[in-house]
Amino acid sequence: MTSGLESKETADSAVDEDLLDVLGDETSRAILAAASESPVAAKELTELNDVSSATVYRRISTLVERGLLEERHSIDQEGSRQKVYATTFENVDVSLDDDGFDATPHSCETACYHLVSVLQNLPFDQIRADFSKRTIQVEFELTDDVIAQIASLWQRTDE
Repeated sequence: MTSGLESKETADSAVDEDLLDVLGDETSRAILAAASESPVAAKELTELNDVSSATVYRRISTLVERGLLEERHSIDQEGSRQKVYATTFENVDVSLDDDGFDATPHSCETACYHLVSVLQNLPFDQIRADFSKRTIQVEFELTDDVIAQIASLWQRTDE
């Protein structure tokens, strides 16, 4: 008998693997790339990808199901309402550990996501939060290797 936690981890792993499979499909990636620039109609996606409309609609359906693409409505030049599709994320973080892959799509606009993703892997010595002042003070010790990597990254951004 498996615990609820093990079942959730197995389900999460299956979702992550499914996400990676979806992103591994060339047509799906092309649809996502086109829809990330601006909302695009299925007919345009068919023309851009040089595949059948049935293939495009299957991929759109899968991407919408997975939350990677959203359906919107727009008015075309003739004044008719049409469905268009837009990508819902900007990046996918993929990490590998002893339990397998973890894949997480996210938007770069989510500053909190980036802050948490950086902070969650640091060895904290002390954390002080003052929510009335909206501040968090974090103290941790950096290794020489980490300091060298940070310095190297900052040097590249200054150039």
